[in-house]
Amino acid sequence: MTVHTERIIVESQGAFVRVRRPAFWLFAGLLVFGLINIGGVLGPSFDQIAGALWVSIAINGALAAAFWWVLARLDLFEREPVAVRMAAFLWGAIASIAVSMMANNSALIVFAANFGSDWARTWGPAIAGPINEEWFKALGVVLLVLIVREHFHRPMDGLIYGALIGLGFQVVENVTYAVNFAIINPNSDWAGALSATIIRIAVAGPWSHPLYSAVAGLGIAYFVTQRRRSTAQRAAVAGSLFVLSMAMHALWNLPFAPDLNAGLILVLTYGKGLIILGLFVLLYSAAARREWRWFVDTMSNQPEWVISTDELTSMRSLRSRLQERKAIQKELGKDGRSLLTQLQRELVSLGESLARVQRSSGDPEEAPDVQASKRNLAVIREELARLRAKKNPQPVGQRNTSHEEPNHQ
Repeated sequence: MTVHTERIIVESQGAFVRVRRPAFWLFAGLLVFGLINIGGVLGPSFDQIAGALWVSIAINGALAAAFWWVLARLDLFEREPVAVRMAAFLWGAIASIAVSMMANNSALIVFAANFGSDWARTWGPAIAGPINEEWFKALGVVLLVLIVREHFHRPMDGLIYGALIGLGFQVVENVTYAVNFAIINPNSDWAGALSATIIRIAVAGPWSHPLYSAVAGLGIAYFVTQRRRSTAQRAAVAGSLFVLSMAMHALWNLPFAPDLNAGLILVLTYGKGLIILGLFVLLYSAAARREWRWFVDTMSNQPEWVISTDELTSMRSLRSRLQERKAIQKELGKDGRSLLTQLQRELVSLGESLARVQRSSGDPEEAPDVQASKRNLAVIREELARLRAKKNPQPVGQRNTSHEEPNHQ
């Protein structure tokens, strides 16, 4: 059960196409270049491995959908526009990986010429991969800042967009590995593609490119948004996080000694992955705490009927929100849970609108999107009160006045 709410779009919210900004045309041009380059790589073998290619795309598409769902819930206090999120994904999937493949191939040729082909095959990925790929993925975050600066408010925004760029990169990289294995497999192109795809997802899926790029994006957004800090401090944080993203990538690509047994290699591989995941969780937690402090500062002066102290506390984490939904479901059933979910989402929308007004030094009482969110909250609360009265009828003469708005007309 949900109630009809109104939505007012201001500040070109959700738009990505900005034809008057040069960065947009650079972004679009590199996407076209990347698409042509990837087509040139896959085209010659397409007829030979078409079936295996589509199977790999389907499996990696499911992986992308799962990661997309998770990333959409990491930022608890802002909903990034779908168009901008898709632009980030496409940058990683097309432009970034196409240029990275060219740079990596050139680097491996140089390494082989100077140190021998065996050395290049062993150590090249640990050196060329982090240096080339992280630069080009981070460039995507920078271009997003130049194109849609209004969607970068706090460091968490850079983390989300960076992770989406890494996700696009990861998916297409997995597909290219599947194509290569399909071609060289002596038994079946399907067997080669499936084995490569499954191994890549099972081994590298939880801690690969989305995490590296998220760390770099976090640093870029910190530099852009934390204007109260000195330029030197912001640059130091951004630079350190970028170096950390390359170090995480290098750690994952670091080769093992050739005489190690397979069991130990598997343990060490997952050990490296857990280190990478742990570093990401620490940084995400720090960014999430900053998001929470921002939300409290933004909403703390709102009247009780807009958001109560208990509701403000319950908004802190996804876990606390889910606990509140479970509690109200026990009291009011699924309809109550749906309404509370809608209420929590409206509180997030109100926070975004209030922040926009604060950035423009405007008056919240005159902001149409702020007033629309408050009207929506009042309507949802009225429906909750009606549902509560239906479930728990009160004696005549008593009235539940909790969260009552004096006048929201």
